[in-house]
Amino acid sequence: MPLLIVEYEFDPPITADGLQQMKAKLAPCAGVRNIRGIRTVIAEDGTRGFCELEAPDAETVREAFRSARVPFRSVWPAHSIEPRPPRGA
Repeated sequence: MPLLIVEYEFDPPITADGLQQMKAKLAPCAGVRNIRGIRTVIAEDGTRGFCELEAPDAETVREAFRSARVPFRSVWPAHSIEPRPPRGA
């Protein structure tokens, strides 16, 4: 399944409760579209963030977010580059 990134900007900054509410709104829309969350990262000041998702394609992710009325900045396909093990390991 392709890896996709969703970027966010929050004004006012998002709180932990706000993030949970956002995830709850998105869950039903993501579930029916075969979208699986991998990781969410939020800036310490709560103004920016991104999610890594597995999904059929970027437009499917956009549709889910729009249906759930969860704002986002952009959605784009990506690939993961794993760090190399240290030399001699």
